[in-house]
Amino acid sequence: MRRGLICFGLCLWAAPAAAAPSLAGLWFGQGQPGDKQSMYLDHLTADGKIHSRFRDCRGGKTIDSSEDGTWSLTGTTLTIQISLHNGQFMPRTDVYRLDAASAKNFKISYLPLNFPYDERRVDDKFEMPPCQLTS
Repeated sequence: MRRGLICFGLCLWAAPAAAAPSLAGLWFGQGQPGDKQSMYLDHLTADGKIHSRFRDCRGGKTIDSSEDGTWSLTGTTLTIQISLHNGQFMPRTDVYRLDAASAKNFKISYLPLNFPYDERRVDDKFEMPPCQLTS
């Protein structure tokens, strides 16, 4: 998911699928293919929408970005359809395998790269740490 590359995807014309209640919420994770320091915060809503924020730390500088779209879960297949990246129309569909889910954590694998993501539930007040704390 550079999570831009791997993030969740959406087509504006696609209707949100019924969301699994256990995945609805605010989730934090760290690591992208090629960048273990990268962070992301995913907000999955029960009506099938997703808003993701990303933070990359490069040379002491913070690079933030965002994506918006929809998500659906069918069996163990999580499909994310991205419609907007940093507010610009950039449609993409990303497909993951749901490996494990609980009230506090979930694990998915981005299928094209078999890259694992491990996310933990956080509360509404959670903020991603500054880059200086993760380097």
